[in-house]
Amino acid sequence: MPQDELDTLLAEQVAYYRAFAPEYDVNSPLPYDPASRAALSAALDAFQPRGEVLELACGTGQWTAELARHVSQLTAVDASPEMLALASARVQDKRVRFIEADLFGWQPEQRYDAVFFSAWLSHVPPQRFDRFWTLVEACLADSGRVFLIDELPAVAAEEEPVPDAVAPTVERPLGSGAGRVVKVFYEPEALRDRVAKLGWQIEVHTVGWRFFYATGARAPA
Repeated sequence: MPQDELDTLLAEQVAYYRAFAPEYDVNSPLPYDPASRAALSAALDAFQPRGEVLELACGTGQWTAELARHVSQLTAVDASPEMLALASARVQDKRVRFIEADLFGWQPEQRYDAVFFSAWLSHVPPQRFDRFWTLVEACLADSGRVFLIDELPAVAAEEEPVPDAVAPTVERPLGSGAGRVVKVFYEPEALRDRVAKLGWQIEVHTVGWRFFYATGARAPA
């Protein structure tokens, strides 16, 4: 495996989001229409992410604010200091702490009752998929649960694929040019089956043509 090429791509992904942070909320590559946002918010409310909760790749804090309505404590992690600055300005709550860290190298200092991530799994290269779910497991208490949001394969038609990249990659415009990010699209059943092989039980639900969310936990021993 050309590991250095993969590391370079992941570094480009961080650089893209650092540069894109000031315009993310206006020109988000993950645009929520009102109906989809309402459905996803209702699903999160039904999930009830209570107790000690961890948010991975929090970005500008769009979901951090919603999570904060439920939790007793919330830890939000992102690799971009620019994104974290926007998130901490959006969510000024003493129960919320922000951590700057690369999720491909970060390890938790504690275990959590729930782990949440939106628009992140699709940015995990296939080569790091298993390792990422090992991280999620390390973050969860014995009875901990996971909630994730991402995009359906139909969205691929809106992206500009990069041929012959080390992982599924798209190129996105920036004010100063363009940036490359990993983008892996999952069919709901395929995702459910793949994580099942890693010892997880999740249920995947579609929301319109663009989004899905999944909830679950480690399968019983």
